[in-house]
Amino acid sequence: MKIPTHLAIIPDGNRRFGKKYGLPIVLAYEKGVEKLREVLNWSKELGIKILTVWGFSTENFGRSSYEKKAFFSLLERKAREILNSGELQSNGIKVRFIGRIERFPKGLRKMLKAIERKTKCCNGMQVNVALGYGGRQEIVDACNKILKLGLKRVDEQTFAKYLYLNDVPDPDLVIRTSGEQRLSGFLPWHIAYSELVFLPCLWPELTKHDFLAAIQEFSRRERRFGR
Repeated sequence: MKIPTHLAIIPDGNRRFGKKYGLPIVLAYEKGVEKLREVLNWSKELGIKILTVWGFSTENFGRSSYEKKAFFSLLERKAREILNSGELQSNGIKVRFIGRIERFPKGLRKMLKAIERKTKCCNGMQVNVALGYGGRQEIVDACNKILKLGLKRVDEQTFAKYLYLNDVPDPDLVIRTSGEQRLSGFLPWHIAYSELVFLPCLWPELTKHDFLAAIQEFSRRERRFGR
């Protein structure tokens, strides 16, 4: 079976999962975080080298204060648990957080930076977590970096150097759960030739069978890269 080097995931459906089962929003998010850990293990078993997951979009900042507080508190708690366990380092997993992290609470930012610092020398799997991320914002941020340098002319290669994911290959496969068949601005520069698989299940309901079926679908496709 052909395995993607770089897998990107839009883990959609946490809130709908909560409504479906009558769960409070914080518990629905917790189920989503637990699923991410499972998917990380499945990806590692398959030999996937890079995993990029969209955890929180710039549009999500428009949600209620209660929901944001619940999500940020959960994320900080989980980040602290992972940091203290040392499981990332022991498994050789390097973690990066991309997006406008500066908009997150101070305590959470501190935990995220600590995880990056502790895992920066790991040379196994790389996991990129997009938080406070929007595709248009990423392009705007890249443009502003270029303007600050005073460059008057750039080509594709130069522009790509100023994107968040400027040192990894583009995703081979993008998976989105929940049945929604759109990308919502996820990695617009990077996924021009990525294969797309949309799964009907909500993110916390994703099974290993679903995951492997998506990988098998990717394996069957012939990638032409526009040629």
